This record gives sequence, structure tokens and C-alpha cells, in this order.
Amino acid sequence: MMDIALYSLVDDMVSKAGTEGVVEYWLRVGESYAERMGKEAYVGWPAFNVAMKEGRTALTMEGDVNVLTDLAITDRDGDVIGYVYALKTCPMAPTMNRYIQKIGPLPESDGDVSDSFNVRIQDSAVCNYCITHQKFREVASNNITVAKQELECLQLANKGRLGEVKMLPENLSRINVDERHIKSILRSASCVYALVIKGKTISDGELGL
Repeated sequence: MMDIALYSLVDDMVSKAGTEGVVEYWLRVGESYAERMGKEAYVGWPAFNVAMKEGRTALTMEGDVNVLTDLAITDRDGDVIGYVYALKTCPMAPTMNRYIQKIGPLPESDGDVSDSFNVRIQDSAVCNYCITHQKFREVASNNITVAKQELECLQLANKGRLGEVKMLPENLSRINVDERHIKSILRSASCVYALVIKGKTISDGELGL
């Protein structure tokens, strides 16, 4: 019943507030959710990555995350300032699948809302729920410090239920990663993002492999 209710809610909100109104609502939901998680502090990247692997940080509330320690991001001095992470399964995938199995195709409002977000804000949503999840990671990462330095989340790519892929070339460029690496990661993941020390300058070299 909740699966049906969620999509009915989106339909109802679109009819009353329009797609732009729903986008703004999901952004507020993501921000509010992240703020409620509180602040976290880690002595260094090893401690933070262990917390990610063991699901002890706010950023793993969405589900299991692969910590890609072979994809270290370095600054111009060669110091590690971040890593790439992969969310194994979209938390909304079960809801989508149950809706399709029990009801039928997803409502058009789902695509209408994500299209509005992609055009107006950032071309990175494969469904309307991506809006909340990406905003959540953005705000939650700002509430986490590694070695007393605040983090920043860079959305890199995600994959929809039918295999469609959204990539953000500007963020891939920021960490000097080839999109072919990200495509290979998406074979066993639904969403890929990077966490880096906020304000740090990333090296001009290729991402460490």
C-alpha cells in the first residue's frame, strides 16, 4: 500500500504545485533529513572508510556502499583528499519494482518531476526520488569532517531501472576520472559519487587506480 501511496502522493503534488513545486519539496526533504542526522567527525580517511563499509555513517542510510579505495583522489601535492563511492542498490528500487508488478507502469509524473530537476538544477536524476537522495548526500557530507576538514559530495553518475545512465561531466572533470571507469562501476551499482575535502584543489593527473 505504501508503494502506491508514494506515487499517488507525487501525482497529487504535481497536480497542485506543479513539477517545480515538487522538486523544491523533495530538495527540502533531503536537506531536512540530512540535518537531522547530526554531525560526524573522523580522525582520517581510513577511519571514515571503515565507517562507510560498516554502515556507521549517515551516508550509508540509503543502503550498502562500496568504498573504492583504489580510486583515491589526490591534491597537487599528492595527498589523498577523497575517494569514490558506489551505492549498490537504489533504496527506491524495491518500491518501483513492487509498483510495476502490482499496478503497472510508473506514473508519468515521476518522469515529469525528474525532467524538471534535470533542466532547471542539475542533469542527474533518473527518477524523481533521486532529487531527495542527492540533496541528502550533499548536505550530510557537509556535516562530516575528516581530519577536522569538512567534506563535499560530488555526484558522478547513476543508473535507472531500465539501464539509462546519467553522468555529470563537470564533476568527472573535477576529479580527473574517465567516464569509462564510472561505467564499469555502474555494472554492479546504482549510483556513484565522490567525497572530497571541501575547498581542496585536485591534482591535474589521472585518478589513482
